[in-house]
Amino acid sequence: MFDAHGDWQYSIEPPIIYIKVIGCFNREGVQAFTKSIFSDLTQLPANSIEYAIINLAEFELATADSLAVAKEYFHGVKARGYKRVDYLQPSLIAKNMLENIWSGNDMDIQFYSSIQEYLQQYPDHQYVKKWL
Repeated sequence: MFDAHGDWQYSIEPPIIYIKVIGCFNREGVQAFTKSIFSDLTQLPANSIEYAIINLAEFELATADSLAVAKEYFHGVKARGYKRVDYLQPSLIAKNMLENIWSGNDMDIQFYSSIQEYLQQYPDHQYVKKWL
């Protein structure tokens, strides 16, 4: 077993969870990430989170074995009440990887190349700047 690689920060402010992923992730890193978030989400009433805003500006890469864990986690968010996931500032590689992970799922997934593009779509979400 390897040490977990990858870092993250998140804030849960129902109905939104803000997540910032940083660096390269291996399988153990994705497992640690999901365990950390699940432990906090279980403290909330069911279906408290409807939207995820994920900042990918500092995300670098994920290993092939971590993608299966990520896909399992991502495909479960709709069952947990999420309505939309917004990805901010993804690289072309990250966007392609995420499109493949989400394929076959009818979740509303949006990609925004910049913070400004996101805020043009959701001008009332100015508070998101503190997490970007």
